Amino acid sequence: MHLKLDRLITKNCNGIEIQIYACLIGYVLLQLVEIPKDFGNKLLDKLRYLQAFMCENISYVHWFKKIVCC
Repeated sequence: MHLKLDRLITKNCNGIEIQIYACLIGYVLLQLVEIPKDFGNKLLDKLRYLQAFMCENISYVHWFKKIVCC
């Protein structure tokens, strides 16, 4: 399922400002993040690493395994 852009992008001034600020904040955060060199050094590599890391550590299944095993 694809996200429809007409629902994501607003057409009023405040909405456009919020989207620009959100993009700038995301860009700066990706610039500041340091990841292991094995994964690469491009912004897309950093984003993919962070997505995989968060998916691994946010899952309830992983939390339950950590609680039960320790």
